[in-house]
Amino acid sequence: MTKDEISYKDLSKRQLDNLKEIYVESRVSLMNEDQLREFVRTIIADQINDTVGNQEEREAWKEMKNYFDDDFEKILRKVVKENNSLDKELTPEKDDLEKRLELLEKRKKEKDHLVEDMW
Repeated sequence: MTKDEISYKDLSKRQLDNLKEIYVESRVSLMNEDQLREFVRTIIADQINDTVGNQEEREAWKEMKNYFDDDFEKILRKVVKENNSLDKELTPEKDDLEKRLELLEKRKKEKDHLVEDMW
C-alpha cells in the first residue's frame, strides 16, 4: 500500500460506517433472489448451528422459540420423539463400540503387564 492510499484507520467511525453501508447496499442490490436466499440461509445456519457455550445456545433457543411461537412445543415433541427412536436404533452400535474400546483397553493393560513381567 502506498502512502497516498487511504486505510480504514484514516476514516472516522461515521465515515467507515457509511462506507460499509454503501458496500452492503451494493452487494445486496446485485444479488438475485436465489443468491439472497442462499446467503441468508448460510447466515442463519451459522448463527443457529455454530453456537458455542451455554449463552449462545440459550440465545439460539430463544430465537427458535420466538420464531415458532405457539408451534414450538409441538415441534419439540416431534423432534424428541423422532430422535428417541433414532437413539434406540443406535444403542446396539454404541454398545458394540464401548465393548470394543473396553477390550482394547484390557489388551493394552495385559500387554503392559507382560512387558513389566519380562523385565
